Amino acid sequence: MAVLTERDPAFDLPKEERYAASLHKKILKHSPDIRKGLAEGLALLGNKPGVLVNCSPDKVRHTAASIVHEIFANADWKLWGSLNDVLPALSEAAPDKFLDVVETALNSSPCPFYELFAQEGDSLTGRNYLTGLLWALEGLAWEEKHLVRVCGILGDIASHDPGGRWGNRPFNSLVIILLPWLPQTLGSIEKRKVAVKTLLRERPRVGWELVVNLLPGRNKTSSGSHKPLWRSIAIPEDGKMRVADEEYKEQVSFYAELAVSEANHDPARLSELIDHLNTLPKASFDGLLKVLSSDIVTGFPEGQKLDIWDRLIRFIHRHRRHHDAPWALDDESLSDVERVADRLSPSDPFNRYQHLFSRAGADLYEETGNLEEQERKLEERCRHAVGEILESGGIESVIRFAELVESPDRVGSSLGVIADEGTDSILLPEYLISEDNKLSSFIHNYVWSRRYAKGWPWVDEIVRPTWTPAQIGQFLGFLPFTSETWERAAKLLGNKQGEYWSKTELNPRKDSKLDIAVEKLVEYKRPKAAISCLGRMFHDNRSIDPSLCIRALLSALSSAEESYFAEERYILDLIKFLQGNSEVSFRDLFRVEWGYLPLLDRSHDAEPKFLGKKLADDPEFFCEVIRLLYRSDRADAELDKPSKESEMLANNAWRLLHEWRTLPGTTDDADFDEERFTTWFQRVREISAESGHLEVALTRAGGVLIHSPEDSDGLWINRTVAEMLNAPGAEIIREGYEIAWFNSRGAYWVDPTGNQERKLADKFRQKADDVEDAGFRRLAVNLRRLADRYDQQPVEIP
Repeated sequence: MAVLTERDPAFDLPKEERYAASLHKKILKHSPDIRKGLAEGLALLGNKPGVLVNCSPDKVRHTAASIVHEIFANADWKLWGSLNDVLPALSEAAPDKFLDVVETALNSSPCPFYELFAQEGDSLTGRNYLTGLLWALEGLAWEEKHLVRVCGILGDIASHDPGGRWGNRPFNSLVIILLPWLPQTLGSIEKRKVAVKTLLRERPRVGWELVVNLLPGRNKTSSGSHKPLWRSIAIPEDGKMRVADEEYKEQVSFYAELAVSEANHDPARLSELIDHLNTLPKASFDGLLKVLSSDIVTGFPEGQKLDIWDRLIRFIHRHRRHHDAPWALDDESLSDVERVADRLSPSDPFNRYQHLFSRAGADLYEETGNLEEQERKLEERCRHAVGEILESGGIESVIRFAELVESPDRVGSSLGVIADEGTDSILLPEYLISEDNKLSSFIHNYVWSRRYAKGWPWVDEIVRPTWTPAQIGQFLGFLPFTSETWERAAKLLGNKQGEYWSKTELNPRKDSKLDIAVEKLVEYKRPKAAISCLGRMFHDNRSIDPSLCIRALLSALSSAEESYFAEERYILDLIKFLQGNSEVSFRDLFRVEWGYLPLLDRSHDAEPKFLGKKLADDPEFFCEVIRLLYRSDRADAELDKPSKESEMLANNAWRLLHEWRTLPGTTDDADFDEERFTTWFQRVREISAESGHLEVALTRAGGVLIHSPEDSDGLWINRTVAEMLNAPGAEIIREGYEIAWFNSRGAYWVDPTGNQERKLADKFRQKADDVEDAGFRRLAVNLRRLADRYDQQPVEIP
């Protein structure tokens, strides 16, 4: 009792911090092993009473049951959560008593299980504290005598489940237990039917969802449920219950008939069952169609039966389109469904055509293959629908229809093809500027489609002097993003072109004047849009003005503009373009590379070439970067919290040093100047010693030496570099060198055999032998130590 009634102190912490409970010293007094051992001891008492020969079996069972009762006598959510891991064992110690205490908890206020739902958390560090309870109930459900009771309890808990990211949920347990093709219970089919009907009566919503999930074809996979460990139950060793065909048919027929019966004349439930028509047994298929075509359902108001009809239409189209699929209905059965759909077809075109303007337009294709042709046919149907609505109710009716459907853009496109000048005068310019997203999408696609159908002369004729600059700018923003539009923006808006360039949607195409768009987008504070245009120009092998490219990249660093598709890739392409362009000044390239350092790494196949070269050429710059990242060894112990700007500079400094590959002394033509190398190191020592950064500077400088070229005599490392590393007093440089070699491996897959590590160890031992033979004994020591580190790395045992 002392061990198993202890509340986990981790529950004193907010749920977001419980992953670090041990750091806060919020841990149980007794180990998980002791708690597990005691719980399993109770399970042994409850299931092996005959082993204790000096006690009566009833005494043993009573002891186990009384302890289970006493543990949960005053259990709150914290205790239930604390016992999560051992609940399956406790349930097997005294199944009836355990179910008693669970039902008592369900009837208490507040219910501890509902509080545990709230503790789940959404982050990666969250936890599901009801898993143990669900496993306990799944284990007890294997016995027929507990099945109905367990299903009722799971239904009660499921009715209050708010949902979450964890898959262990009470409703899922119900489905797994009762799956017709892989039941996780030894209860008879009749008892399973009783469980489902009881749940439908007590928890109608949960019961209905359960019946639907038990229909054929709904759940095709199952990992099975928790199996009892201590109960003497004849469960197959693999946990797979063998179900005879007749037994399976009996179950699915029952659930299908029950689903049709429970749906009755409920519009929502009938709609849901339509998606299962092709998997229902024949009797239930006919029964559902009979209900759908009944006077009661056909007499529903159009608004009520609209979803039923829409589902039927989509079902028909899907099965017609995939008529050769094994799951598709045969022609005769599908014709029966079509007759029902005809009876339910809305008379109001507003309702009859809504399904054509849904996001899932492809569901309405009538055939497979030739998608362009299918889309063309769908567009024709959409135009016919909009034409009928326009004829019956005028343009106001079309606008209301656009506000109602999922895809107002398709309504606008359809209207744009069939409209006349009278429609133009009603819609333009009044509806050009709207804060309503649906209306905006409708008018956008109307303008686009109208221009496509009528050509640019229509554009020139439609704009009137009475239009405001804002209306003109928005109108032009709905047109193709091409030079024809840009020329009209300049002509119609003059010095107010910002009304266009600040609003136009970006869709860069092959256009010989795309550089004009880049200039304007930068001018009107849309540098990220300009980068998208420049990226398109780059991939089209178009000539790019380096200065314009630099302006766009630098402006984007401080822009609040939303990002565009492939923006990151375009930025990298443009930086590589600038790095290879001799016209770009060192100052500009420095600013661009420094601003985009987070992108310039090996994972993006990019590097800060200029900054790396500057580190290698300029010891003052190298020391400045060191000072941005590290504090001086002369600084006071207490430092002020760094500003956001200094944090950003430090992050950039770290990235730059992390990606640095250029060895000091490397010339512009990639040769190695030994004198420049030595001078660079000497100057770094002087500057960093003065600022108090000598140790970190030499450690970092030592790391880049792993990129040393071979010596002219064939030694794998340049001898001047080796001399620098081997010198007495160069321990810090050698340490940085060793660390850099070890880290250069990066991320890797673990080879359980350790072959990779052995090869690396052999490689560095050979290097050590080579430099030792060349006279660099101190460097050889570090290389052998590196080899030893690889030898000592743990490997996984298969």
